[in-house]
Amino acid sequence: MKLSDVMSAATGLSSYAEVALVIFVGVFFGVALDVFAGRRYAALGRLPLADEAEPVPPTKREGRR
Repeated sequence: MKLSDVMSAATGLSSYAEVALVIFVGVFFGVALDVFAGRRYAALGRLPLADEAEPVPPTKREGRR
């Protein structure tokens, strides 16, 4: 029994791969937009170069402390 025989018998599984690809691409672009368009990472990007650590403002997800 060859692998090609096993894979040809498994019909109907291609839709799962397509759905997984669409979900992956959507999440990837969502994270990329959040990172590159968000301003909350600007202070964190300058943090290693700062002489004094400036407080990073809390995000909407973290809430106020």
